[in-house]
Amino acid sequence: MDGKEVDMAVSKVISIEITDLNTKVCEISYNKKVPSVYNSICFANPEQTVEDALIEDRLRYSSELKAQLKNAGIKCKDVVFVISSNKILSREIMIPDMKEKLIESYIEGERATYFPMDISDHRLSYTVIDRNSVTKEMRIILYAAPDMVIKNYNALAAELDFHVVAMDCTGNAMYQYLSNNQASGMDMYLQINENNSLFTILENGKFALQRNMSFGACSLAEHLVDEEYYGIITPEQAMMKLAENELLYGSYSEMMEYMPATEEESKLYECKKRLTDAVRPLIAGFTRVLEYYNSKNKEATITKIYVGGCGSKIAGLAKLIMSEFEGIELEVVNVLPNVKFPKSNKLMADNSTEFMACIGGAGFSIDFSKNNAAEEKKGATAFAILAAALTILAVIVLVGVPLYNYRQAISRQEELRKSISGYQNIVDIKAQMENKESKLDDLEAFDEATITNNENWNSILEQLEIMLPTNTLVSSVSSNETGVTLVISIPTKIEAAKLLVQLRNLPIFEDVQINTLTENNDESTGIKNESFTITCVFPQKEVPIPEGGTVPADGTTQEDIDAGTGITE
Repeated sequence: MDGKEVDMAVSKVISIEITDLNTKVCEISYNKKVPSVYNSICFANPEQTVEDALIEDRLRYSSELKAQLKNAGIKCKDVVFVISSNKILSREIMIPDMKEKLIESYIEGERATYFPMDISDHRLSYTVIDRNSVTKEMRIILYAAPDMVIKNYNALAAELDFHVVAMDCTGNAMYQYLSNNQASGMDMYLQINENNSLFTILENGKFALQRNMSFGACSLAEHLVDEEYYGIITPEQAMMKLAENELLYGSYSEMMEYMPATEEESKLYECKKRLTDAVRPLIAGFTRVLEYYNSKNKEATITKIYVGGCGSKIAGLAKLIMSEFEGIELEVVNVLPNVKFPKSNKLMADNSTEFMACIGGAGFSIDFSKNNAAEEKKGATAFAILAAALTILAVIVLVGVPLYNYRQAISRQEELRKSISGYQNIVDIKAQMENKESKLDDLEAFDEATITNNENWNSILEQLEIMLPTNTLVSSVSSNETGVTLVISIPTKIEAAKLLVQLRNLPIFEDVQINTLTENNDESTGIKNESFTITCVFPQKEVPIPEGGTVPADGTTQEDIDAGTGITE
């Protein structure tokens, strides 16, 4: 097992994936190549309890999860959490070939070199992709999960009296399932979930590329809820209508050519047009990923892509995507291969692809929860020593003090225990605070990125109106992020020099330069003037380095992706 030790005493687990909207649970055999799903449930999270994988209201959420498990008759206490969060970073790295037991200590020693931000408060785990016997190197997908996320899930497990077997992430869990079922031919797989889409490419069963796209099925459902065509409907009703009615055009050319003949047709056309337009972000992201992959693999030919997840059930979506990619067939996967489940489990029979992360996480998963095992072992040793010392002290107290004092001490101990239990919610409050601070940092960085030098344009024009003599002719003005260029005709060199000095005194310019002056003489009018180009340079601000964000798994930059463009958790 890559990145974790398999608990041989565990034969069955409940595998749980928590998204912002829903929770999916599988009671499933553990660490089996062909797993058996004994039971499965999916339920909507209580409102405002989960945000980007963090359980923000642990009491309400744990109560709902406990009730759902009880209603389904699921009693297993061994749990695998599959974390679905944008906070988890991933990157493909190469390290020297070494024994499995040495990998963890090696990457811990080099952790500061892998990501362009401070990850001292993250836990690392990894998956070995392959080993090169010629170069003596290993290809690894490295994952980094924030401590606050791991602690948040450990607190939830403690609340429900769960034994945490492993903590995986969605991207790796899906890769593990696809890799272990390469005989099924699903080397290129697009998973369209509620809030995002994940595109995974394998080569000979090995990881090649994985990209996360922001489009999710819920975005279409929200558009339909906002439409007036069906009246007032809930998001759940909207998803049903999207699955039962073909509300997307087969192509964008068909949408543009269609001419409604009646008022009713016009209303339906506007509804379908908005929904079809809402799919453009998915197609744009999909295009960048395919172009990037083809640029790196010029001999590769993509002919078929498999599609799953709740979005694959939207009528006409696969057809619309195919219309934009000539020669590529999209095949919707209804039932995952090599997964056993009872015929009575209709949820798995109809929606098994939606549980792919839960199924993959119960197999060869990574494990963030064991990352600090050494520290925990030291802590356990210290606790054992402390416990022994306390035992000796207790014997002395019992022998040397009256029974009354002993009872008073027991009473005081119980009071302290109750007092300590009242502070358990501090972990949740701290996690919420760190989450809000992270979002605030992102917003401030976004606001900083929107500031441009051209915001001073009105001020520049006002200053020029004051400075320029009335008989000055401005032939052209151009502006960009670096500065302003003006082509000017002015009566005399003295006035040109005066204008230069005035412009250089403006704080909005770092430098002002004039090229060679050209003297013009209009013989018909006898008017003379000086023509020249003046260049005003803005001060150059430093571009801040982002504090967070996911580095693509193959080490490419965002510029690479945008020019012709990760996973997991």
